[in-house]
Amino acid sequence: METELLHKYLSGECTEEQKAEVERWLQASPQNQEKMDEMKQIWDIPTGKRIHVDPEDAWELFRSRVLVPRKRFPAEARRQSNRGNRYPAYKNTDRQWGRSVRLMVYSAAIAAVLMVAFLLSHPFSQDSAPPEFELSMQEITTEKGQRTTIRLSDGTRVQLNGESTLMIPKNFMDSHRIVTLEGEAYFEVASDMERKFFVHANNSITQVLGTKFNVRAYPDEDNVEVVVAEGLVSMSSEEQLHAPEVQLIQNQRGTLSKSGEVVASAISDVDLYLGWTKGKLTFHNTPVQEVKTSLERWYDIEVVLKGDFSSNEKLLTGTFENVPLSLVLGSISLSLDLQYQQDGNIVIFSKQ
Repeated sequence: METELLHKYLSGECTEEQKAEVERWLQASPQNQEKMDEMKQIWDIPTGKRIHVDPEDAWELFRSRVLVPRKRFPAEARRQSNRGNRYPAYKNTDRQWGRSVRLMVYSAAIAAVLMVAFLLSHPFSQDSAPPEFELSMQEITTEKGQRTTIRLSDGTRVQLNGESTLMIPKNFMDSHRIVTLEGEAYFEVASDMERKFFVHANNSITQVLGTKFNVRAYPDEDNVEVVVAEGLVSMSSEEQLHAPEVQLIQNQRGTLSKSGEVVASAISDVDLYLGWTKGKLTFHNTPVQEVKTSLERWYDIEVVLKGDFSSNEKLLTGTFENVPLSLVLGSISLSLDLQYQQDGNIVIFSKQ
């Protein structure tokens, strides 16, 4: 059963014929029903725990980050590093979905930032006692070899790639919709002309009203990349105060380098960047080091490179869809003139 069809079934978007097909599949075996139950736990994200936030700690964070503002973006969009405890939700034994999906709740220093909205409507003197806040937040994390789809409270659909984390509030604010991403995700943002949608990823801010775009921001990669499939988005650096925002339209890619510069460029084939959302592992003139990282994230394996591959003399181009790992490894070794050995979860590539 195709994963996309199951997603449509959960969201109520499939036809009557597709609905009947899924229900027949569910009745075919208890394992199918179990898999559907697991998917539903991911789809219907439960309400997070209510957490009391210490008002003194919240006030100190608020004072340091808001009373001395440095950024032109909503303060809520900044990345928060104080995460507190995490709680695993359930264990998934289906290897296609990875070893586990964790829905995690944490006590958030972001409560201090939410004081901004409160102060705009309820001003008080700096000597006054700060108000107390309770905030419920959630964190969805995928492991290597795992991809999943969720729907946010505003109707926005998010596909999360392997080894990625999405941080979301229980409910969006009246003025903004803000999420934080580490890794890669494809967003189909529900249109809301009154509330912009912000994605904070590493040192980048991407803002939209309603569109479809991909954000790639893995911590071990130098650049943050945004690819627009539909609509218009704005991309900018969080660190460069005076740097202009860069507007990106359909079939454009924006790249934020470590220097804080955003560069826009046209792309001829969106599937090179969005193929993963359709179950495609895609390479285009990809160096071996990057191939290694992609294989590890896609198949949850460890790849070892024996030899010097720093010159990037071997580049891989190709697309793999619903192909066993053994065939992928064989194709890569033939294409790049390499030898490979596999021992369980470890794959070794070496030069001929």
